[in-house]
Amino acid sequence: MPDKTSRKPRKGTRKTAALTAPARGAEAAKADQYIADQLKAMYDAVTVEPIPDHLLRLLDRLDNDAEK
Repeated sequence: MPDKTSRKPRKGTRKTAALTAPARGAEAAKADQYIADQLKAMYDAVTVEPIPDHLLRLLDRLDNDAEK
């Protein structure tokens, strides 16, 4: 908080800010890890879903057309 007479930050303010910067970095790292875990879970869920029949038929048609 600024000193009322000089409008400068009080002594020790910079130390406090410097000490909390790594804590913010740790919180950001935790958030990044959480997001990565959630994305991996979503990807894993999609990869085990069966391929729809209409897509399989389309792939077969494309393969047959490519062979001709």
